[in-house]
Amino acid sequence: MKKIILIAAALFAAIACNTDQNTNSWSKSIDGNMITVNTSTGVEYTDNATVTVEMKDITKPYFNLSIEGVKFVPMMPDVNFLISDVPFKIYASDDVNDPLYGSWVFNQSAVIPTVGGVAREEYTMHNFKGSISDYGYVVEFDVNFGGSIYHASFGKIEVVQTWDATFDATAIVVLNPGENSTYSEDEFKISFAQANLSKQVVDITLEGLRFVEQMPEITMQLRNVPFSYSDDGAQRQFNVAAVIPTVGGEEMAQYPISNLTGSVSKSSISLNCDITAMNARVTVSGSSKK
Repeated sequence: MKKIILIAAALFAAIACNTDQNTNSWSKSIDGNMITVNTSTGVEYTDNATVTVEMKDITKPYFNLSIEGVKFVPMMPDVNFLISDVPFKIYASDDVNDPLYGSWVFNQSAVIPTVGGVAREEYTMHNFKGSISDYGYVVEFDVNFGGSIYHASFGKIEVVQTWDATFDATAIVVLNPGENSTYSEDEFKISFAQANLSKQVVDITLEGLRFVEQMPEITMQLRNVPFSYSDDGAQRQFNVAAVIPTVGGEEMAQYPISNLTGSVSKSSISLNCDITAMNARVTVSGSSKK
């Protein structure tokens, strides 16, 4: 249950949605097409519909799902269905910054929807299944209407927009900052990759980096580094207390990067950080790679 609370709380914070902090509720609506197919004739009908998922209590693994504006055939009036207390399972992904931790998956052999607050057994939905994720909703079911079986499906996956940039950079490394400090300068490539523009985290890759002259070149990655946008949106700004670097796919917990500050724009970067284990202060500057 603690896992559900944490994941739901992350979802609550990360997705643009309607919330009520007093009741710990959450809801989100998506407009799309409901496609129904007569399983006997193969005739297909498409109509607009709105699917809303609502959790009245984010500490419980149930949600209400409403489908507004449903038609199975052209002559049918629009119907608004509500399916209450749908249980779901969480299927985790590798992306810990995914607010939904992958998908909330549901699969029920049969559910009875309500219409206008009244349970309507004649609209019993069989094989009611689908998934809810931060990229969209997928819902499908079979229903008997007018003596014919219709397969209904609603699916809308939002296009994931990404951002990346690579810069020629210079790192100035100051060892033992103070009276007995020494410094070195090194040139390398630094890349930023934001896998989803709806999530304010980037992976930062430093390629061909050396902290001292005697050190061989390495490729270091800082994963899932949070940032905020400047007021004009032109810069991604960093102010991170600590992040564990990765080298060769392995985390280097003994060399944490701390006090990571700075910014990256379309044309330039400016970063500062400390490597306490080396008693080093690192300053990075650079411009776009042509």
